Amino acid sequence: MKDILMYISDQHSWQRQGCAGDRLARTPNLDRLAAEGTIMQNAYTAYPLCVPARMSMMSGQQASRCRVTSNQAALDSNQVTFAHCLNARGYETVLCGRMHFVGPDQRHGFSRRIAGEQTPIFHNRPSRAFAKERGIHDRTPQGGPSSLSAIGGGNSPTLEYDRYVVRQALEYLEQDHQMPQFLCVGTYGPHHPFVAPRELYEYYYDKVTVPEESFAYPEHPAVEGRVLRDCDPQVVRAVRAAYYGMVEFEDRQIGLVYDKFQRYLERTGREGIFLYVSDHGEHGGYRGYYGKGTFYDPSAHIPMVFAGAGIEKGRQLLGAVSLMDVGPTLCEAVGACLPPDADGRSLWGQLTGGEDDLERMVVSEVGGDLIYSSTFYYGQMVKYGPYKYIHYHGYDEEDQLFDLENDPGESENVIGVHRELAEKMGRALSGACEPVDRIREEAQRLKRNMGILTKCDFDDPDERWHAPERARHLPEPMVKSRLAP
Repeated sequence: MKDILMYISDQHSWQRQGCAGDRLARTPNLDRLAAEGTIMQNAYTAYPLCVPARMSMMSGQQASRCRVTSNQAALDSNQVTFAHCLNARGYETVLCGRMHFVGPDQRHGFSRRIAGEQTPIFHNRPSRAFAKERGIHDRTPQGGPSSLSAIGGGNSPTLEYDRYVVRQALEYLEQDHQMPQFLCVGTYGPHHPFVAPRELYEYYYDKVTVPEESFAYPEHPAVEGRVLRDCDPQVVRAVRAAYYGMVEFEDRQIGLVYDKFQRYLERTGREGIFLYVSDHGEHGGYRGYYGKGTFYDPSAHIPMVFAGAGIEKGRQLLGAVSLMDVGPTLCEAVGACLPPDADGRSLWGQLTGGEDDLERMVVSEVGGDLIYSSTFYYGQMVKYGPYKYIHYHGYDEEDQLFDLENDPGESENVIGVHRELAEKMGRALSGACEPVDRIREEAQRLKRNMGILTKCDFDDPDERWHAPERARHLPEPMVKSRLAP
């Protein structure tokens, strides 16, 4: 059976890759992967937020169907994941780093973990002392007021954590393993805080562009006030310089793991599959937004590339695909059973020479959470060919249709020009996700339960990352007046 290595980063926007056409981003390892494998040029997250996206990927189901529409929600331990399917096939399923599982069940089909988690793994948020021990400070997004609390060049817990995870993965691949391997390497970058190695930050600072024209694009009323926004050009420039630097740093880590995996396969005489994917993107100052949480391409469009045994080399597939397709694809590749009731589809046929599916529609969701919001909101997106249709519950007159081929910045709503197309894409939402009333009920139930869950402490030191001293001190945050060089 083929060994599998999946490298999943956090918050990497598809646009920030050389193989995606970005001439500024230095991503030689991702470009090499694209040349040695098949790249999905229109891969989209199932939900532009960490935990729902990842649980949707693991289960193969839409976030509302697996009942995880909040970063505080836990996946049901009775839910079969593709890791369970691989384990049932005879694989040793190894988690190296983060998957952002919430709650006492930190496995969900993984037989072991060889590198701990950085982000909180239980419903109660860490105390100040606990946060300091694991390298999470008040100025970081986990404890600080915003993702803009620290911007610049230097070191950060994110960078240190990713170095640690990659070291553990490289050490594991130095060993010989009798069972077929599914090794999932989960890093935290290029997720904020926006701190890149200093030389990379300085390299990109004067080279990045500031998308000032996007600041004037109209905000959808459902999104307004829900996503961090700051249109100060100096802030945008600094964030983008740091983000580009973080992407390049992540590309180096990917190269280390990919090369070590190839040597492992050569040493053991096995065949293997390598997958790189990210859970969602990062706005990076587009429209003045930071983080994720919208259906605009910087937030929802993700990198996805497969390389290895049986996979065509140097091919670009343009049909829409979903993060939910990861599990069914890997399972079919090795003859494992598929997760029951999966919404995702296997891409294995396309990867091995089959026809590109240009007629497929993929669905993404956002909202359905009352933990971090006092008002309920819920939205859906459909990607079909060059078009993207966006609908928010309660805003029927504000539906959007973008033609990304002619308007990659998503600046002009063309729904009035393509009514029939919009209706066709809207019909794809029927039955794809849970009914809105059920999603609201689930959000209310979780909110009620959180009153008790947040008082419980089930911490397991073996499951989390213990930050070295050097990782416990972020650089001083660069306030706006200090952003200019």
